[in-house]
Amino acid sequence: IQNNTERSMRKAVLKQNKSWAPITLLAGQLIAQVTAILSLFLIDWTASTIAISLFVYISIMLGITMGYHRYYSHKAFKMPKWIEYYLLFFAHIAMFGPAITWVANHREHHKYVDTEKDPHSPHYRGWLMAYAGQVLIDIDFKLVRDLLKDNLHRMQVKYYWHVIIVYAAILFSINPMLLIYAWLVPAGFAKLIGSLVFTYSHRGKKANSDTWVGIITLGEGFHDKHHVNARTALWHPLDLGGQLIRMIDSNAKIQ
Repeated sequence: IQNNTERSMRKAVLKQNKSWAPITLLAGQLIAQVTAILSLFLIDWTASTIAISLFVYISIMLGITMGYHRYYSHKAFKMPKWIEYYLLFFAHIAMFGPAITWVANHREHHKYVDTEKDPHSPHYRGWLMAYAGQVLIDIDFKLVRDLLKDNLHRMQVKYYWHVIIVYAAILFSINPMLLIYAWLVPAGFAKLIGSLVFTYSHRGKKANSDTWVGIITLGEGFHDKHHVNARTALWHPLDLGGQLIRMIDSNAKIQ
């Protein structure tokens, strides 16, 4: 029964990746990024709207660096379920795709890091593919057998856009401008800033640590330390995601 479930899940994800998923995710990311850039010039920001956007941005970045990356991709620490759900939700609304596809892509990156087989090497695939092409990559399901067995991740794939539509509808019903402040702007900046790790911090055919990138990505920019040992949870004293992990799991390995 379990094997049948995994096969059906692989087929579902494969069908999405060959049809609507890449287009809708790229479109969503593009809309968010354009909105984020235009907001700098066209919106009269206030202390409250800045605080809302900053909160959602930080939550999204933690959802990626702590959730998708260190927890799901590398199993670097343990955490309570409510924190997992919190991180998963904010990573979800960033429109980077389900954890299954993100993790498969990232594990393949580590398997072939900065070689011709690396799915987002800026040297071999080009800057544009490294920046925006993650959702266009075919998935190697052998790398995510653990997630395919998890009902939470199967549900995320099945209801991916449903969750985002409900979130957008709730924001709109409260105040239409929240679509900008509490979703599109922080998601857009999360993509613009987070992608520096795939592009700028993987220059010269190797992973590099850049303090300024590490700070604005809440830890992701300390990248060469991560590639030395992917299972470590804390990569630098200024690695905010890693510092929070150390508070959550005292047994997490610290570099």
